[in-house]
Amino acid sequence: MALYNARAALRTRGEWLRPNQLSLENRNILYFTIDTALQGLMMGGIFSFLSVFIVRLGATKYETGLLTSLPALMMVFAALPAGQLVQKQRDLVRFTNQVRAFHRGAILFAALLPFFASEHIITVIIVTWTLKAIVNSLLESSWMAVVAEVIPAHRRARVNGLRWTILSIVTAVAVAIFGYMLDRLPFPLNYQIVFLISFVGGSLGMLFWGKLRLADTSKAEAQETVRRPIREQIRAYWHSLQVPSFMRYQLTATVFRLGMHIPAALYSIYWIRELGASDLWIGWQTTASQLALIFGYTIWGRFISRKGYSAPLLICTAGLGLYPVLTALATSQVWLPLIAIVQGFFITGVNLSLFDTLLAVCPSDRRPSFIAVNMMLASLTLFTAPLLGSLLADWIDIRSVFFVAGGVHAAAALFFWSFRIAAETDRSVESFSKR
Repeated sequence: MALYNARAALRTRGEWLRPNQLSLENRNILYFTIDTALQGLMMGGIFSFLSVFIVRLGATKYETGLLTSLPALMMVFAALPAGQLVQKQRDLVRFTNQVRAFHRGAILFAALLPFFASEHIITVIIVTWTLKAIVNSLLESSWMAVVAEVIPAHRRARVNGLRWTILSIVTAVAVAIFGYMLDRLPFPLNYQIVFLISFVGGSLGMLFWGKLRLADTSKAEAQETVRRPIREQIRAYWHSLQVPSFMRYQLTATVFRLGMHIPAALYSIYWIRELGASDLWIGWQTTASQLALIFGYTIWGRFISRKGYSAPLLICTAGLGLYPVLTALATSQVWLPLIAIVQGFFITGVNLSLFDTLLAVCPSDRRPSFIAVNMMLASLTLFTAPLLGSLLADWIDIRSVFFVAGGVHAAAALFFWSFRIAAETDRSVESFSKR
């Protein structure tokens, strides 16, 4: 019997190495996972080091904040039109890749920019990232709509846990290598090489994304509607969103996002100017966080599959508040990798819980529109919170802002508990397990 089971396991593993023999569902998951892994080169590259790059160029804390807040403001205005546009698309897989081409183009532009600009390079990078936010708005709505179809609800916790674990491994290795490169190659060529590798990785991922096949890729023709005044259209759109579970989700998620983003623009400044951290130590910090993600996604993915989303969401929201608090207590760069482990472990439970809960509270027939509203509110918070953090840092100091962020996380956990945000997601998982 043991020999039979071993042979069966080997056959199962062999099937994953031969995608054509997989079911449509498993083949999609395989290609989606490969695409995710290749994105680790972007996560460990330009998205980890762009803010550090502009600080090295001499950016102020306000310019560093604008790198995050201006794209978020752009997404506030672009989110709803983007959601409506995505809602009309027939082939979301192809449309997502078309949008991704512009997204990757912005990364390539940032990599080549030091060859052509020097005096106003910080401004050009901020403007480029702000315009890229229009693409991000389209990409977010279309990407999540595809994911909702590719991964069945009852498999999301395990599949996303595995997928994000692989992403964390690739990102951790990439950050470690990139941090080593940045400390040993001349500036700014070191950052350009890192950004170019990010571009290549993201572009290769598009090849595997293009292989995804949805069960029904054709969308019904949009019904003709009578033209109405813009005020009536906005009112009708707002009324269509009056889903109680969705509104409760947005309220509590906004509090959580405030805790996450109030100190966001201050971390790079604090690491470099207060703790004197080198690129190598910043890279080790990110590597430590990614290693914690690997462990966290494994633990929380299994926990959620058995017990549901509610407990991990509460525990991890409160636990994540320890990250800014411990950062404020750090006295040297040596502590940064250890503190990053706390962030990496707890963010996994939040990511798994919030992602599936959002999909659960969005009506399936109008999912892109609801995702667009979520993106608009998230972007509004992402725009205002870092600016609020910079203002608070001028009024008090950076360390005090980190303590404030920890308190907001505690408040967010209280809101999640009070409104039982993940209860609906838990019920959907339970209903499938009883079939």
